[in-house]
Amino acid sequence: MVYKSTSFNTKVLSLTIYNDDFAVVKETRDYSPDANETIVHYLDVAKKIETDSIIVTGVEVKELNYDFDLVDKSKLMEKYIDHTIFLQDGNTKEKKEYRLLSVSGGLVLEDVVSKEIILDPTSEIILPKLPDELIVRPALVWNVATTKAKVIDVSYLTKGVSWEANYVLQLKDETFDLTGWVEIQNYTGATFQDALVKVLAGDVHRIEEVLNFDEDMVDYNRAVNYEENFEEKAFGDYHIYTLKGKTTLKDNQEKQIKFIQVENGTFKRYYEFDSYNENPKVMLEIRNSTANNMGIPLPKGKVKVYQAEAQENTTEFIGEDRIPHTMKDEKITLYIGNAFDIVCESKIQKRYKMNNFEYEQHEYLVKNQKSDNALIKISHYISDRIWKIEETSDEFNRVDSNHIEFWAEVPAGDEKTIAFGITYDRSIYMEIKKAEE
Repeated sequence: MVYKSTSFNTKVLSLTIYNDDFAVVKETRDYSPDANETIVHYLDVAKKIETDSIIVTGVEVKELNYDFDLVDKSKLMEKYIDHTIFLQDGNTKEKKEYRLLSVSGGLVLEDVVSKEIILDPTSEIILPKLPDELIVRPALVWNVATTKAKVIDVSYLTKGVSWEANYVLQLKDETFDLTGWVEIQNYTGATFQDALVKVLAGDVHRIEEVLNFDEDMVDYNRAVNYEENFEEKAFGDYHIYTLKGKTTLKDNQEKQIKFIQVENGTFKRYYEFDSYNENPKVMLEIRNSTANNMGIPLPKGKVKVYQAEAQENTTEFIGEDRIPHTMKDEKITLYIGNAFDIVCESKIQKRYKMNNFEYEQHEYLVKNQKSDNALIKISHYISDRIWKIEETSDEFNRVDSNHIEFWAEVPAGDEKTIAFGITYDRSIYMEIKKAEE
């Protein structure tokens, strides 16, 4: 006998969703089979289930199968070979019994009374019932031991469901508002009704994945309240965002839920140029700090940037970029486009060699045709190993052994020249060590 467990038996359903197109599904269902029912059809599971991930508690499973070869006309008819079926007359609705002999190349029937053979009948075929071994939707099929358990717990991994963070950044004169959304995409082939949902931010290595999903999580300090929809907590090397309350994730559905709201944060706008760019990049920099009304771990995602247009009292889209997972007190840097009214030209004004040294004089000319002052960042990259800045018109920062940068404020409608000289040491150094005897 077969015991069928469906979503109607579900007491608790929860999902932990990861960025990389998979989730952990955990269910608690009522369980009340008859004493002779040792075959369980566990229905309403995801079609993209990973069958090697299934964990069942509350009942001893002796054999576990995942059946997704569902019933169709030919399979159904094959199950009734050498069994009784009925033909019904379309006018009189009279039913007569026949034994099904073959379905290969057409139907072959035997009249149970007259023993006459009927080939490819045109009357309506009626089957007594659906055989127990056939299923109409994907199911886990278990051979189980008898138990007194009244509930069972099942967990498994499924592909086809993922999440990502989407952000909307609205720039005002000197401040910004930031709204963060959790977007969940469900293409698992199953609907998860009234589910408790968690999303995990972090990159999990699937091969070496050893996670205890029921581990107690530790509170993470933060400077701004998350939307009441979500609670954020640290979990090992990751961060988990737990949806307060329940939601339904329908199959083939994308759902967005707000998870953060930041108001009146401050930002820095600057224009970045190097010798490889013809147009300065428009950059935004935001400090993810408590002092800036933030100080929260931000999951990776896409940021769409809008700016208020004061004269017409409208808001216009001005660019978008992606951010990685960003910790508290780290900088968020966004590249949103290229400047229209700022020109930055670079050239080498002078170059000469002297013995093993080579000297170059570089010049960057910035022209600002905007009606506002412009903060300019010039990145200069150096390919040589040994070098020295000889003179410079402005202070510079040494970022690393191959990179220096200049910052300059260029007034509206004005221009500025940044010049500096570099000496390269082209000597060949060779160290010869005496071989040890």
